[in-house]
Amino acid sequence: MAVPESTTISAFDSGLSAASEPVRLRLVSCRLDRTAGAQSRVSVEFALPFGDETIVFRQQGPTCIGGDLRLAALATLDAVAQVAQGSLALELVGVKPVRAFDTNLMVVALLAHGDGRTRRIVGTAIAEDDALAGVARATLHAVNRLLAPHLTRLAPFA
Repeated sequence: MAVPESTTISAFDSGLSAASEPVRLRLVSCRLDRTAGAQSRVSVEFALPFGDETIVFRQQGPTCIGGDLRLAALATLDAVAQVAQGSLALELVGVKPVRAFDTNLMVVALLAHGDGRTRRIVGTAIAEDDALAGVARATLHAVNRLLAPHLTRLAPFA
């Protein structure tokens, strides 16, 4: 099997330039607050892809490590549901921290309901410094392709 001596990047660059960048939600911040009653409140802030507007979503539940990660995923799904204006039905299956290749990862599994069928979708993200932000990014990675058409319709230039 012959391997080319040199390859131009442009042959593999189609669709990756800034001009064709898809319209997406961008994670701004995640915050965890614990109350005296053993409750956790996770706040997740996103920037919309057009304008300077940000949206913040919160979820609250019992304090525990796995529960805090789940709250971050649920807050992210709330943001996605609002931006999609109810046209996306997503259900959280689970959140799992994984260690692979000396890297901490977050894996989020979802069910996407629509078009008369249900699909399993999975997103992953590196979570070295902030597990909650890793969960929010993994959730966005799972839904970005489904959410992009809804965001494009909402864009002022569409």
